[in-house]
Amino acid sequence: DSAFSHSEPDGQDRLMRNLLVWIASLEILDVAGNVDMRNRSHISSFIQKTNALGWIMTSALQEADLDICRSENIFACLDMEDGMDDFSIQKIATLVLFRTVESLPTLVKTWYNDDCPRFLRQKLSAFVDNIVAPATLQRELVRIKDATTFGEMTVSGSCVSREVVATYQQDECALSVTIRMPSTFPLRNVEVDCQKTMGIAENRWRRWALQIMLMLNNQDGSVLDALLLWKQNVDKEFEGVEPCPVCYSVLCIKTHRMPDLECKTCHNRFHTSCLYKWFQSSGKSVCVICQQPWSGTKV
Repeated sequence: DSAFSHSEPDGQDRLMRNLLVWIASLEILDVAGNVDMRNRSHISSFIQKTNALGWIMTSALQEADLDICRSENIFACLDMEDGMDDFSIQKIATLVLFRTVESLPTLVKTWYNDDCPRFLRQKLSAFVDNIVAPATLQRELVRIKDATTFGEMTVSGSCVSREVVATYQQDECALSVTIRMPSTFPLRNVEVDCQKTMGIAENRWRRWALQIMLMLNNQDGSVLDALLLWKQNVDKEFEGVEPCPVCYSVLCIKTHRMPDLECKTCHNRFHTSCLYKWFQSSGKSVCVICQQPWSGTKV
């Protein structure tokens, strides 16, 4: 695809088709992710393997109107009821940038840091700062407000302070987490603060903060996804389930499964994916904790 010229009529038509297919793909990603958080991880992993995101981002950046104002409806180009005036490759490319940053934040950040052409970096950063980050946070706060799965957890947020605060009463402990979104998120990482949590050891709430940061900064998760996973992990820990010693989480961030491999020597339990990743990175097939040759059972 990178071989054809965007300036030729056939090239422009082909680019338009690819951009529209990409928008439809992102819609499927979001719908599937809303059904099950694991679907988002699986689909984004597939997209990463295809290397499609880099071509889409480079092509869209070269065609998009990055000087639009915040009040402009970026989705108007897909509304056919008012005619075809907004249905242009410039408008579609702008929407593609917006939706890609919104739906695949981690992949976009990786591409921006590693592969984005230098002459496009400032353009993308300014577009994210001025248009994408404010709008996506607002859309995320609406999703959080409409969520029905929080139970006894309360969540509030502000587009002005760019903070989302969740509080959760568990037994006699008051749990609190504050997520701070930088103005150029996802190009810069979120910060997570659990210091206002009362009655919990510091190493424990630091572990929870790490879980949320991993979900948002490395797994293409939304704030809603991260808070729901945090709540589920808290519930499991208070039920007495020990976290995986590799990722420090009860529920695996990628698969959302509990630790299912037990060492026969020290009896610590690990997520299968975490343990195999440890084997690969360390170059050794030994238990993470007791350092004995691995001999484990499925639980």
